[in-house]
Amino acid sequence: MKQLLVVFGLLLMSANTYAQKNFSTSTAVVRFIAVDDTDIDATNKKAVSRLQTNGDLSFIMLMKDFTFDMDKMQEHFNEEYVESDKFPRAFFNGKITNFSSVNFKKDGVYPITVSGNMQVHGVNKTMQTNGVIEIKGGKPVANAKFTVTLKDFGIGGVLIKMVADKINVEVTAAYQ
Repeated sequence: MKQLLVVFGLLLMSANTYAQKNFSTSTAVVRFIAVDDTDIDATNKKAVSRLQTNGDLSFIMLMKDFTFDMDKMQEHFNEEYVESDKFPRAFFNGKITNFSSVNFKKDGVYPITVSGNMQVHGVNKTMQTNGVIEIKGGKPVANAKFTVTLKDFGIGGVLIKMVADKINVEVTAAYQ
């Protein structure tokens, strides 16, 4: 009977250790800057992200949580470009394809490749990008940079001709 309890205890401890590799944050930072117009610069510091033990990675954020230096730009962004009342959220669901190369027990910087589906403005698009995960004291911080073409997500029309069609996106997620 004691042996059974010891085995059961070890299984629980190993399951608990494995479960601790699921990480999340509600303060991931997503920033975008227009490729041709650096005045178009906005930051969302309230994105929610989850990194799971199998390499699954997800993000969700409210479009209205992007802040601009100029109030008028924020108003145009929400009303005319992303139509945040109609399309309030953006999503990413994907996978780190080389997740096994990240050693959560050893501090360091690990290059990663992420592929998945991004939904903005109600449009889904398959994406792939490179990034890094830095491990500090067993906690991951993920960073990635990529470029998005707005018309790929149905964001455009007459107004888009007056501003940049491509934006550089920077993502930072410090997980707990």
